[in-house]
Amino acid sequence: MHACSHGGEMLDKIEMRIPVDASLVEVRDDGKYCIFGFDLLDLSIRFDAMEVYKDEDGEKHHQVLRHPYSRLPTSYTKMAFKFVHEGAVYPYVELKCSPAKILQGHNVFGTDWIKEGAFEMLGWLLETHPDLYSMLHIESAEVMVLDVTYSARLKDDDTVAKVLAFMRNFSGQYTRKSKHSVLHKNTVYFGSERAKWLQRKLYGKYVEFMEQLEEQRKLAKKNDKAAERVVAVMEDPRLQQWAQGLLRIETGMKKAWLQKLGIPTNLFQLIKYQELNPNFLQQLWLKANEDMFKALEGQTMKLTDHDSVYAALLSKFTTITPTGRKSITKARNLFNFYCGLELHGCEAMKKRYCETQYYKHFSDLENSGLFSRVFLQNLHSQSANNVIPFIKLVEIKFEEQVPDWFVEPVSTFRFKNIA
Repeated sequence: MHACSHGGEMLDKIEMRIPVDASLVEVRDDGKYCIFGFDLLDLSIRFDAMEVYKDEDGEKHHQVLRHPYSRLPTSYTKMAFKFVHEGAVYPYVELKCSPAKILQGHNVFGTDWIKEGAFEMLGWLLETHPDLYSMLHIESAEVMVLDVTYSARLKDDDTVAKVLAFMRNFSGQYTRKSKHSVLHKNTVYFGSERAKWLQRKLYGKYVEFMEQLEEQRKLAKKNDKAAERVVAVMEDPRLQQWAQGLLRIETGMKKAWLQKLGIPTNLFQLIKYQELNPNFLQQLWLKANEDMFKALEGQTMKLTDHDSVYAALLSKFTTITPTGRKSITKARNLFNFYCGLELHGCEAMKKRYCETQYYKHFSDLENSGLFSRVFLQNLHSQSANNVIPFIKLVEIKFEEQVPDWFVEPVSTFRFKNIA
């Protein structure tokens, strides 16, 4: 059932909290919680602060972990980990990561089955901290945030950058100016970061992918085995090609929002809920973003400017003369013809040129692969300078979210006893 019905949207983050078993927790006189007879200093002694990973043959290996309380190892990228053992809130462990990354070493596309990602997360917690795991009431794990991501495929990464620039300047009351806008030229936030229900952002996947690959290469050079495995996955040319021109719309759905919609947030109830409602994440994503798409209705965007049209024609039609000189005459003539079409329209241009010359220029432009016939025919009528509806440009094709060579990842940890 899983493989054929899915591989659409991707679950890009699960954040969960697992409470300590109630039999171990007591309330102190000051009203704060603590774990009976437990000292955090015991942690480094009692818990094996080692990194464990499996190699290609399934053999387990150990290496010393530098930050045992902040990032846990997996076969691929690390998983964020926090243990809150005492204080005003009930003691819990928090786990947070991209299921796609820890299951398959990348998050260009992936599965949306919560069970596979969650089991991989719990499995690595058990593998690295068995003593801590045994103190937890796993059945009460709560989902705090789910990030669901869809991609729109644009012509290229230049177009992705233009769309992001457009969204950044979009004057709707929704866009939040990022405090880090200089650092995050590749990301636009939609709505407030501290929103109680939803967190949304748009970003270019390829730029992010290449930055992450660079980070992993640096780690791999220091003999980090997990990073070496990630690099091997990310260097697949098919994967890099798929990431090009992808605009990601990522939506973080918080526990309060899920509860408001009557969706269970207990991890195991949610897994059962998804088995009964396999498309519920897609429906939630559409619901979460309907106000954004509504605000963008009627917005148009200028897709090509004269500079980029001229540059594209130059690269296509610059010729070398018999004497070895570069000639840009043809490119310049076609550019003038293009500007004429835009300014005056096809009928007027037919009158200006002899028929054979008109059709020769027109078919050169069409066969260049840069413009479609319909685009050229409508260039004049859309001459608010080739504006196109934003919604048309950023079209999410739900059935084209993964390549045909995608294989649903499956967790190596099964946990038959708890699910």
